[in-house]
Amino acid sequence: MRTNVKFLLLIISVGFINLSCSDNSVAGDIPDEILNTGTNENTTDSTSESTKATAVGTVIFEDNFDQTDGLPDKTKWVLCPNTGGWGRYMSVSYDQAYVKDGLLVVKGEKVNGLYKAGGIWSKGLVSFTYGRVEVRARIKSAQGGWPAIWMIPEPKTKYPTDGEMDLMEQVSSQTNAWQTIHSYYLNDLGHAEQIRQISKPYKVGDFNTYAVEWTPEKVVFYINGSVTFCYPNLHLTDDATVRQWPFNKPYFLVLNYALGGANTWPGVIDDSQLPGYMEVDWVKVTQIS
Repeated sequence: MRTNVKFLLLIISVGFINLSCSDNSVAGDIPDEILNTGTNENTTDSTSESTKATAVGTVIFEDNFDQTDGLPDKTKWVLCPNTGGWGRYMSVSYDQAYVKDGLLVVKGEKVNGLYKAGGIWSKGLVSFTYGRVEVRARIKSAQGGWPAIWMIPEPKTKYPTDGEMDLMEQVSSQTNAWQTIHSYYLNDLGHAEQIRQISKPYKVGDFNTYAVEWTPEKVVFYINGSVTFCYPNLHLTDDATVRQWPFNKPYFLVLNYALGGANTWPGVIDDSQLPGYMEVDWVKVTQIS
């Protein structure tokens, strides 16, 4: 009897999730963290420089990286710190995070025998709650490379309780981009009735637009204008404990090219393939009306 009740509750829960994301739902199970679940579907960049106004509303943050002094706008961005983990090789130097020819360049390289990686984030300068977040970027990766476009809550007290939204992660020579949602409910409690991660093809060697549309009810992920998956707010009565929806606070943006190494997701670094880099054409956040 208990098994039947649990099964019935699971069916009801899945039905509610499908209803919550009915306009943007994606069929399938949660991909394993190291399993490539992408298809060979074609993706086209529908968000060129002249057509990037895809969301109707007020633009609350934008950077076209047209600075002429070679540095990212210091009113919007600071260098990512060397924090260990993904940030273990962050150089905290503009040598690995700079503006050139209208593009932000963040790169990973080896300089005088030392690995150095670059990144910027808007922590302490620009954060927001809800909206459509879009980033147009091109990747030249390498074995051990780990470019990423992601969002972290401000302030952040504990991972994954406070949540995280990854618009794009690419590792080593993979030709798929990973998009992931993080929460205590998914990561620590292991609830499997919701998709939390997906891997989809991107246009290798070309610019692609990665986006999330974030509202009080759901987070919808996109690559080049196509929906990849949706994560709904289940409005659980015990959410204060299980933290299924920590996405009701300000988040800031991170743009970085990290380097992995032994026992990391990207794996060992192949020095002969360095430098690897990510070029960012523009970033835009629109408060959806």
